[in-house]
Amino acid sequence: MGGVFINYRRSPRATPAVHRLRERLGRHFGDAQVFLDTSSMLPGNRYPDDLRRRVHECEVLLVTIPEGWLEAQDPSGQRCLDRAGDWVRHEIELALAAGKTVIPLLLDAAETPSPELLPASIRDLSLRQAHRVTADDWDEAVEELVATLETLVAPEWVPIPSEEPPSRRPGRLLGWATGLLATALCVLVPWAATAGGPVPEPDDAPAALLLALASLGLMGLVLGTVLLSCGPVRRPVQAWERDLQDATQENYLRATYPVPVFLLLFAAVVVIQAWGRSPGFAVVLMLGTCIAVGPMAARFVRSLKKDRERWVRWPEAMPAAAPVAVVRREIARLDVRTQGWNAPIRREQRDRARFALGELAEAVAAQGRAAERGRLLWLREARPWVFSGYVLWLALTVALTLAWTLPLGGGLEGWDWARLHAAPVAAGTVGFGLSWTTMECAYRYQRRQRRMFHTEATHRLAVVEARVDTLSSPSRTRLVAGTKR
Repeated sequence: MGGVFINYRRSPRATPAVHRLRERLGRHFGDAQVFLDTSSMLPGNRYPDDLRRRVHECEVLLVTIPEGWLEAQDPSGQRCLDRAGDWVRHEIELALAAGKTVIPLLLDAAETPSPELLPASIRDLSLRQAHRVTADDWDEAVEELVATLETLVAPEWVPIPSEEPPSRRPGRLLGWATGLLATALCVLVPWAATAGGPVPEPDDAPAALLLALASLGLMGLVLGTVLLSCGPVRRPVQAWERDLQDATQENYLRATYPVPVFLLLFAAVVVIQAWGRSPGFAVVLMLGTCIAVGPMAARFVRSLKKDRERWVRWPEAMPAAAPVAVVRREIARLDVRTQGWNAPIRREQRDRARFALGELAEAVAAQGRAAERGRLLWLREARPWVFSGYVLWLALTVALTLAWTLPLGGGLEGWDWARLHAAPVAAGTVGFGLSWTTMECAYRYQRRQRRMFHTEATHRLAVVEARVDTLSSPSRTRLVAGTKR
């Protein structure tokens, strides 16, 4: 269990000071870390066993020495320290024999006893550096003692490691798979279009051409959406994201639940409309909706449960690559907790807050480093699936264009043949331009977001750190000026 054991002899001078000292040490280190016989032993326990066990478990024994401590006598007139059954002497003997740190605590004008005046078994007490506490400078002296004890008493709280599994990036496997699938699309789709059937006329508008045009149109729609979110609606979207990320998971769900509710109602209307025309299609649509909504609802429930657990287990180590939303929410959690604390805070509170500050500072620094990544590195590390999806999307668009041009190319020559087969090149160029512009806008937007977040989070962490320092007890260094013996 460790902690501090307060050794004292009941007297009008010592007892009130000891209880006052115990209250301050217990408030800082925790009640379980400070042992005082009158308040730390359960009724019915054998006090000799409890006392011996706690002396062996403690890390520091404080020997409270008021004026007259050395000369204290029992009712028979014998000096208390000379009695064989004196528990004050016995506790000091046990601590010295076990190699514990023993600190003489001098009250007011008391002095460290001379070796020749102490029993032989505890004469080493006179060689221990003492600490003086007087009524005039009680608070300052006790804070210095607290600072000294912090270097000797092990913390009761230890950080909780993160339970987040390490993120797995697809790596080279995704790149090879994307390249092979893109090649397969460009080969197999045109081959399937030319494998059989009548040769279409040049003026025909087959499904392949319509699909290729629809694909390019959809790319343009995505680009327009990205440009809109990065331009006119950027500021309100940023403010909305910041407010949601600062909220608890429960409040976040309350703020966003209208969106899935609207989608569910829309799906229900579609199913009802389709039921009268095609019951089979309506059943398939309903099953698809359940398959899509089920995992989303389960994920929301898990996230809510996890958010509550993180509040109870706070703080936990941050994941290696925590997203902005998680880091911002943890900063808000730390801010809310520290605002409710009163000075002076306990050692455990200070240790928890400083651990959280260290983890968050590293996470914020990681976001700052991520903002300086190049485009290809950003795509490969942050958006590998999006990058792969755009490559396959572009390959499919070119393949559909080829599926339209190849069956027509057999009967054309010269300029008409070249103009027809320039369509896949044009589709690929336009598609690449749309894709690259979309990715460029997204890259610039996320870089701006990360830089703004880095500046904002660094300022908020500095404010919280200053608050924690203000709430903590003053001096956190070892006692420099020793008490003269």
